[in-house]
Formats: sequence, C-alpha cells, structure tokens
Amino acid sequence: MLRSVLASTFTSLLAVASARAGESTPDPALVATAEMEATLAKRPAVYLVLDPTRRVLEIRARGTVLDTIQLRGIELISQQPLFGGRHPVAPPMPAIWTVTDGPGDRDREVLEPESLRPAPKPDQDDSDAPSADAATPTPTPPPRETPSSYRATLGNGWDLWITEELPSQGRWGLFTAAVRDGLARLRGQGQDLPPAVTLAMTREDAQRLHHLLRSGTPILVASDIE
Repeated sequence: MLRSVLASTFTSLLAVASARAGESTPDPALVATAEMEATLAKRPAVYLVLDPTRRVLEIRARGTVLDTIQLRGIELISQQPLFGGRHPVAPPMPAIWTVTDGPGDRDREVLEPESLRPAPKPDQDDSDAPSADAATPTPTPPPRETPSSYRATLGNGWDLWITEELPSQGRWGLFTAAVRDGLARLRGQGQDLPPAVTLAMTREDAQRLHHLLRSGTPILVASDIE
C-alpha cells in the first residue's frame, strides 16, 4: 500500500514538472525536485518544502500537505564588513537542507527539580517524615511565550532565519548595519554570523513553526531564491 502511494506521489510530481515546463520533456530542475520529494515521502517523519516561486512553506508528511504558510518575503542575508568583503555564493538549489541545531531542540528540554526527597520507608513513622508545612514552596514559573524571530543552523553552513519582517537590504540600510557592526567590533562586542536564508511570515505562523525546526528536520527547497 505504501509503495503504491509513493509511486502515485512521484508520478503526480513528474506530471506537475512536465506541465510547468510546457514541454514533453520535464525541466531537469523540476524532475530533481520531484525525486527529492519522493525520497522524503518514504519516511514517516514530517518535512518542510520551501517553494520560493509561490512564496510558501509547506509542512508535509508522506507526500501530503498538512499545512501551508504564506511567506511575506524571502531573502538571502549576509553580514558584510564596512570595507571590502564578498557576498557568499548562494547554495545550489533544488536541494534538501537539514537542520543541525534548531530552536525546536530547546522545546524538548526537561526541567530538573530543584531538590529530591526520598520516599518514606514502609516501617517509617509518618511523624518522622518532613511535614508539608516545612517544605519551601517553589513558585510555578509563567509559561514562556514562543518567539516569532529565531535562527536554525543548517548543515550546508547557512542559517535559516524566521522573522516577521525582512531586514532592510537597501544601500543605506546595509551601510548602517556595517557601521554598527564595525563599532561593535572596536568595542570587542562583534559577532560573526553565517549567511542566512530569511523567511518573513506572520507572528502566528512563526510561533507555530518554532517546534518543527529541530535537529534532523529536512527542508526541500524547490527552486532558486531570487
């Protein structure tokens, strides 16, 4: 049953590739995307599909679209020095990127208790056990709000940056950012950031995507980011 489903998914993807190409021979890039999709669809795990052409990020499993996030914008962002420096070469696409360190990893962290108290022995008198009044109450921390701006490290040396608004990429914005970075480095506070693929989306979409960006999550990029 699973094999027939995957075969159907792969066939439909090739049909889409042929239709988009408008030719009897499918576009090689679209065929490569379809083959990568078929590979991911064999696994039971959830994966993401980034389609820059349609400006959508889809959450899929077994070739089925579970949810679609409409993107406000997509940009390749790199930290540029004030003087000199070259823009990094964009990673080849289509491709499958893998998250190596994501914000979703922290969602699975377990908080350890501040203190451990042994259980009373069967022959122990209840009067010997510490009373509830003697225990120091520990206030329950308020629930942490899921952020709407965060980064995930990718295996290709880039970062994936999720945010509500794209940073300014105009000439003045780049110059201002370079000046701020230069001043910070003079004070010993500079930070080298890898280049990032930046996806802008609504606050609600960014928050619900947060837990999915964890180590091992594959992201299929269907076409070039322009």
